[in-house]
Amino acid sequence: MSVPIGGWAARVPEVRRQVGADETLWGLANTVPSIGNIVGLCTIVLLVGRVSNVVLASSGACLVLLTVPLMAASPSFGAVVLGLTTWALVAHIMDIPMGAMALEVQRRYGRPVMGSFDACFGLGTLAGGATGTAAAAFGVPPWVQFTVSSGLLGLCLAAVVRWLPEEAPHSAKAARVPLRRRFNRRMLPIAVMAFLTGYVTESSILWSAIYVTDTMGGGPVLGGATYTAAATAGTVAMLFVDRATARLGAVRVVRLSTLFAAAGFGLCLVLANPVAAIIGFIVLSVGMACVNPNVYTFAGNQEGLTASEGVSVVEIGQMPGATVAAPALIGVMSGAVGLRAALGSIVIATILLAALVGRVRYVDRSAGRPPGEVVGSPR
Repeated sequence: MSVPIGGWAARVPEVRRQVGADETLWGLANTVPSIGNIVGLCTIVLLVGRVSNVVLASSGACLVLLTVPLMAASPSFGAVVLGLTTWALVAHIMDIPMGAMALEVQRRYGRPVMGSFDACFGLGTLAGGATGTAAAAFGVPPWVQFTVSSGLLGLCLAAVVRWLPEEAPHSAKAARVPLRRRFNRRMLPIAVMAFLTGYVTESSILWSAIYVTDTMGGGPVLGGATYTAAATAGTVAMLFVDRATARLGAVRVVRLSTLFAAAGFGLCLVLANPVAAIIGFIVLSVGMACVNPNVYTFAGNQEGLTASEGVSVVEIGQMPGATVAAPALIGVMSGAVGLRAALGSIVIATILLAALVGRVRYVDRSAGRPPGEVVGSPR
């Protein structure tokens, strides 16, 4: 489901012209959908443990595939805003069940595979972006592009839905744990890690091009290339996450990679030139590649919680970090001390991640391992 995201990003200028929205209106169009994020998250938190993950994930995917072509075909600004809001809502309904199913696949494999799932998401986004760019170059209208891609993705979904896994029977007894009880002593460090991960990742997306273009004087070409280079490097790094996790262990690999990200990005902030800035964001993306897959692993393997319930805590933790702190906090700090100094908060956040991972404990539910084996220990 990441293909429509990349495709939409590539066709945004045309859709904006199609509905006659200036920069102010388009900013509003991308702000209102936060309502959909909140409603979707609240909805899925209530549905977890009551409705099958397969039903939730496949229904959400179908709604996304229907929403995007209709939105792209609309000449109305209001319809586009409604479509973006609906997309945000159903994407959240789909995210948690998908994460739980990925964790179940990992459990059955008996080895880390969450990095591969994240890599597939990144590759899907890049493929969608490439498709959208090619379609724009050949003059294909956005609605045609999304109708074709949704049709193909819908056929793929229909072909594989019968093989989508439900959560293991061992966790069924723990279903329907109230939300307040999910934020227990073991889950709190993981929830904070999710917040910090959302903050670091979204800050890089929102501010990297602006930092290179304006603050470092690199110009729009280098600024535009920064996010693409960082996203590509991060996606490639995800292909190696599972192997590194299997060899070093989840806790150790998160600690080492976040310290690498903090040191590399911090050094590039000190050097303060466009090339160093681009390298810094690439290093940050590579270092953070292993964090999200392992945060999901930690959350989805907690005693007394199903994978879905653990993942719901991660989603709740990530949202304020990504949607509130990253745009607002750095914006306020950059107004006070400059964007370069404000981005130093990313270094602090990655160091905190390295410290917090030492507080994580989780139950290894991998196939072939003793049931209930506890991994990681507080320090």
